[in-house]
Amino acid sequence: MQLVKRPMATALLVALLVPVLAACGGAATQTPTSAPAAAAPTTAAEPTTAATTAAEPTAAATTAAEPTTAATSAEATAPAASGNASGQITIAGSSALLPLIQEAANQFQKANPNVQITVTAGGSGAGRTQVCEGKIDIGNSDVALKDDEKTKLNCADAVETPVAIQAFAPVANKEGPGSVANLTKDQLVGIFTGEITNWKDVGGDDQEIVLINRAKGSGTRSTMAKFLFGGDDKFATGASEEDNSETVRQTVAQTPGAISYLGFAYLSSNDLLALSVDGVAPNKEDIQSGSWKIGGPGYSITKGAPSEVEKAFLDFVTSSDFQNSDAFSKLGFVPIVE
Repeated sequence: MQLVKRPMATALLVALLVPVLAACGGAATQTPTSAPAAAAPTTAAEPTTAATTAAEPTAAATTAAEPTTAATSAEATAPAASGNASGQITIAGSSALLPLIQEAANQFQKANPNVQITVTAGGSGAGRTQVCEGKIDIGNSDVALKDDEKTKLNCADAVETPVAIQAFAPVANKEGPGSVANLTKDQLVGIFTGEITNWKDVGGDDQEIVLINRAKGSGTRSTMAKFLFGGDDKFATGASEEDNSETVRQTVAQTPGAISYLGFAYLSSNDLLALSVDGVAPNKEDIQSGSWKIGGPGYSITKGAPSEVEKAFLDFVTSSDFQNSDAFSKLGFVPIVE
């Protein structure tokens, strides 16, 4: 192998929260026909600065690095609560949450023109670390802070706000799987540990499997490890490791035989194959029913209580209007509120 509304949402939250909270991760898109696509948003009040490292892809609404799955437009969704909010907010972290938070920022800035929000990725681990170190205002993470992180980062006062229930799916290049559209959990374990090295061994073509992982510390990687290995990181050594979800999407799409895993917000074009697991399809219906087992709540974290403008933004993100808007749904997230 080459290594390069509320009942439904509450039930899902319980189903996904328990197996995920023990995991923790770090670092900035093809879908089954049942998963809707969406176009990239634009905003007149777009920020011009980024609070992240050079390796982190910017998420400003008009940049080339922005995922192709961002929601259609703010005009087509529920409006942000208008007001006189003002100030600047720097946000970084989970690339899986990036399209959702960027769309929320676009809408919020449009309704509050005196607010400037900079949204970047960098990974869940970077989001948690940077917010606890005071380098950014809000850190996004696919998993909650662990107790030892709170101690190590002097972040016992962290406020962790669940902003969405998100799901992740195995994805593959279309060359290799052949007619295979479903894998068992055991087959996925064999593939990602390096024991299964050719697609023909799981019913596909005679094509070498190429593993593409997220980097260690990634919340997406931690969530996948929780599902596959019970939380232990047993991914094959030597596999390609990418820093953000968009790079994973592009790499898998361009590499015959490749397989990886992505958040549902990145499953919206035709250059990837999103795989079912144990006969359950990666779609919104199966997330809502609790049948899809890979995922959990995503968090926006502040060090201490959020400032007035930060609270106004987080209140908007978790509002019923935004959580039940077209943009939220099209990005593949499940509301945490009715």
